[in-house]
Formats: sequence, C-alpha cells, structure tokens
Amino acid sequence: MEGAVGFEIFFKSTELLVTTAIILLGLLFGRLQIKGVGFGSSGVLIIAMVGGYFFQFEPIPILQDFGIVLFLLCVGLEAGPGFFRAFKKHGRSFVTNVIVLLAIAGVFTVLLLWVSGTNPGIGLGLFAGSFTSSPALISAMQFNPERDVIFGYGLAYPFGLLGVIVFINVAMKMLRSRMDAELAGRTSMHSSVYRLEEKKLNGKMIKQLTVFQENEVVITGIMRDGTLLPASGKSNLVIGDLLRLEGKKENVERTGNAIGSIVDQPINLDGDLGMRSIAVENMGVINRTLKELGIRLRFNASIARIVRSDLELFPAQDLRLAYGDVVHAVGSPFQLQQLELFLGREHGVAPRVDITSIAATLFLAFLIGGIIIPIPGMGPFSLGLAGGALVSGLLFGHFGRIGNFIGRFPRSATHVLKDLGLALFFVQVGFDTGQSFIDNLGPDALYYAAFAVLLAVVPMAGSLLIGHFILKISVSECFGVICGGMTFTPGLDVIRTVDDSEKPVVAYSSVYPVSLILIIALVQGMHLALAALQ
Repeated sequence: MEGAVGFEIFFKSTELLVTTAIILLGLLFGRLQIKGVGFGSSGVLIIAMVGGYFFQFEPIPILQDFGIVLFLLCVGLEAGPGFFRAFKKHGRSFVTNVIVLLAIAGVFTVLLLWVSGTNPGIGLGLFAGSFTSSPALISAMQFNPERDVIFGYGLAYPFGLLGVIVFINVAMKMLRSRMDAELAGRTSMHSSVYRLEEKKLNGKMIKQLTVFQENEVVITGIMRDGTLLPASGKSNLVIGDLLRLEGKKENVERTGNAIGSIVDQPINLDGDLGMRSIAVENMGVINRTLKELGIRLRFNASIARIVRSDLELFPAQDLRLAYGDVVHAVGSPFQLQQLELFLGREHGVAPRVDITSIAATLFLAFLIGGIIIPIPGMGPFSLGLAGGALVSGLLFGHFGRIGNFIGRFPRSATHVLKDLGLALFFVQVGFDTGQSFIDNLGPDALYYAAFAVLLAVVPMAGSLLIGHFILKISVSECFGVICGGMTFTPGLDVIRTVDDSEKPVVAYSSVYPVSLILIIALVQGMHLALAALQ
C-alpha cells in the first residue's frame, strides 16, 4: 500500500533474560514427578547444563555468590529453631542415629575415593549427589573445582534417588514382620459416645472427676437436649448428657461403663463449633507434649489433627509440638482465639515479612563471612560467604530475635527465598559446566554410577542396623531418621504405606535440622581427610 510506513521490532537478549528463562524452564521440569519423586530445584541445574552445552552463555558470578548466601541463610533460619533442641533427652537417640549415618557415610566415602584413586572433587560431588543434598554440593564447591564437583553431583543424583527408594522398599519387605509386630504393640486412639447415668457425677465439673484423668480419657464433646456443647475442665455434667469419650479403646470402655452406657449416636464435632488451623510459633510450647500443655482442659478446645512436614499426625497425648506444626483445633470462636494466642498464629494468615530483618541477616552473613583470622602455622582462616550465611541464619533462627530484628519468618517465605537462591546458584554453575560434563562422560561414568549407589546404600544399611539393634529404635523410626539424615522427604511416603502413624515423621523432623548442618561440616572434614591422604 502506497504511503505505508514500515517499521521493525528489535529484541535484545540479555544475560538476565536468559537466566530467568532457564530458571523458569528448570523449575517446570523439576515439578515433573514419577510416583511422587522428581528433581525439584535441581531441574534448574539440568536445564542450565543442557543450555550451557548447546549455547555459549556468560555466567554472572555475583548472582552465583548471592544465590549461595540466600540458600544457606535460609537453611540456617529453618534449622535454627530445632537444631540445638534436638539434642535434648527425647531426641538424643534419633540424633545419635543420624550421627552414625553421617559418620559411616564420611568414613566409607573417604576410603572408597582413596582406594579407587578418584578425583576428590568428583568424589565429593558423587557423595552430594548420592545424598541428593544441595548443602553438601555447595560445601564441596568451596574447596574443589566446580566442574569436577558438578560432574560428580549430576551423575550421582538420579542414582541417589533410585538407591534410597529401592533400599527402603527392600528393607521394609525384609523387616515387615518386625514392623507389623511394632504396629500391633501400639494401641490406637478410639472414641465412643456414652450416656451419663451415674448420679454421683450429676452437676460435677469435669476437672473434679478423677475417673477421666486416671484412665487418660478426655471428653471431646457434650450433647445436651440436641445441642452440641464444648467440653472443658469447667464444664458441668448433667444426667442424660451424651459424652464423646476419646482415648485408648480399653480405657474408653472402662471409663464409659463406669459412668453410664454406650449409645449408637455419633457426635459430630463440626456441628455448631468452629475449626481453626494454628501455626505453632510460641517457643514456650515447643518440645512439650499435649498432655503437659493440657489444651483440652485449659482452652475448652479439641485437637483434631496436627500437620508436620506436610504429613498428618494423630494428636496423641505424648506427642511433642515442634516449631512450625499446624494444629487443627475445634471449639468456639473465643476459645480458638485464646488457643491461637497461646500457640502462635492462625495458619495461612502470614505476619508481615520484615524486609529490614532480612537485610540485617544478610548484612550479618556478609560481615561474618568477611572476617579473616590469621592462624600461626596454618595461614588465614575465614568462614567465607557460605559459612557466614549459615552462622547468621542459625543465630537468628535459634534466638528468634536479635535486637529489633526478627529471625522467624513464615515457612513459605523462607522456602521461596531458599528455592530462589538455589535456582540462581544452579543456573550459573550449569552454564559454566554443561560442556565439560558431556565431554567427561566416558567408561569411568559406569564406575561412578556404581559408587553413587554404594555411597547411598551403605550408610543407610549401617544406620538401620545400629539404630534398631543397638540403639533400640523402632524400624519405622529408623527409616524416618534415614530420610531426615539424607534430607529425602519423599522416602516418608514410602514408609507410611506400612506405618501411617506419627512415629517416622517425628523421627524425621527431629534429625532434619541437625543433618542440614552436620552434612556441610562432614563434607569439609572429608575434604581435609582426602587432602591428608594424597
């Protein structure tokens, strides 16, 4: 058409555009799962390595460093609240078992690499991949050429995933009779409805009646004249009340027969009462049992279930609360509000994320990491960026507040920051190592794959045998320790196909923060041992 004006649109490709595109594609790839198992954030590394092989990208070093700091800072923040408390009496056997797991892994790895003459950088990468551990990977890269470490990690990662899943399945089949015996030895919680007929109890408050406390039975609901009433220690009982009793089956039957007769009329606790999900954040209730807290009597509320690490736990009276647990409670709006103030905050209603406090944790990380201490005969010593970030996160996470700066953030916020940091780190090292990874593939790769399986299976087998037969930990709890020690959450789903109780989850959550920190120190110790043997 005459008079038409032509124009062109130009597009400028930048390093930041490519970086974000790779992160997006990598995260989408990491979401793909087979039977609940996928690559997660490591998908970014895979896509970045593919891109680095076919195309020439210029990494941005400052993004890699910032990613390391952000990731390890959040690791410290998450581990801080439970790290030191895990060493208290009730968690010592679990912590001892995870130390056994990591000690066997460290000694076996050093011996295997030394005897086989494997490159230390590749060997430590194989260890990190066999444990599917990003903190171990970052720790190994502080002292070894990143191309060697990434090669070992990328090669071992899928075999580590496969090794853990196969080992747990095979071990569970071999020990199924023991697990069944342990399950049979546990008495599950039971609830029944009884009509109050004992005249001596008429008009009495629940807290005045010893029959319930002596038998460890609680009243979770009262039906009177067709109206559902909440039960608390101050509730008065009236002849003809229908009481929903909860406890061990034999205790419920004994208590029910003492106060009246059983009726075939269920009491729906969701009737006129409300339900609220409460996130446990009050440090005064951490590691205390539900029985010690006396929630049902003090707050006139009933706990329906507790969610920990995305897994549901039954609210048994001997269950200890952990930081970040989500308690699902039933009661009146006022009672639930009081319980919320006692435990923490309503789950899903995130408090304001204080950006000033995040800046303070980052500043402390860089400050600690920049300190250089001259040691006579050994040269200068420094924690570096990685060590500074980890220490800063642990301090803020443990104390919860330093001065006017808070160290406890919603778990969803720390997860986002941690995944972002890991993605920034993975995309840079992937660009830089994609070409060398393919070039290094050869006959030795088969040996390295076999090493990866051994590095995963041998520590698990040793931990299981010592934990169960020497430390006298139940089989399902040993599996929970193994999954926590290897920071491998999908393994819990395999265990819970046989034992869906809270036992493996409690063991997992007890050792997870400890393992996050110890595995970083373990890699550094292995590096020193290998250097001394050369």
